[in-house]
Amino acid sequence: MIKATSHTTMKQNELSRLEKTLREAILIDENKLADEIKYIGFKCRRCSRCCREEFGDNTVAIFPFEIKKICRIHGLKWREIVLPAPSQDVDPEGNIHTFEWVLRKKEDCIFLENGLCKIYGCRPYICRTYPFYLLDGKLMVSECGGIGCPISSKDSIKIALLLKERYIAEIKESISLLGKFRGFKPGGKGNVCVHDSEGEHWMANDADRNR
Repeated sequence: MIKATSHTTMKQNELSRLEKTLREAILIDENKLADEIKYIGFKCRRCSRCCREEFGDNTVAIFPFEIKKICRIHGLKWREIVLPAPSQDVDPEGNIHTFEWVLRKKEDCIFLENGLCKIYGCRPYICRTYPFYLLDGKLMVSECGGIGCPISSKDSIKIALLLKERYIAEIKESISLLGKFRGFKPGGKGNVCVHDSEGEHWMANDADRNR
């Protein structure tokens, strides 16, 4: 009983922290964020290096609602698009547990064709906002050859709005996920479980999922 109570308290504390972070995220000033982006400067060079493994980690984490959108628009099935993110977390029976979906890739992203994105119109937030992201509400920048190039105020605010949307979506996903999380417990069909905002997704291990 003490252990169960402790676990519940920890969960409630984390939910309270996330809800506070969400309130703060909603109050982020997009105009100030846009000013930061404009000062840094950025222009996409359409080099597709961020999609290609030879130039670094091209793993793309993706939200469940983004997966559904790609499935709907392009007529694809869930498992044709994504894999469970690699994880070292296992339950007592050796099943793998993870908290994210990632786009499939064959070294390069599976949606990269002749240097162009086949799902450009509904590409995930992480792609739409690259090389920028928010960490604890602060603007961060990944390595990219387009950094430092002049950017218009219009494009700066567009990226700022997308960044804020993405950040809020990340927090909401964490809140929903935690609300449904019941720990690393066996019992599903398969030996891999993805925990997300929709609950548990059990499946057989995919030998290609780390490729």
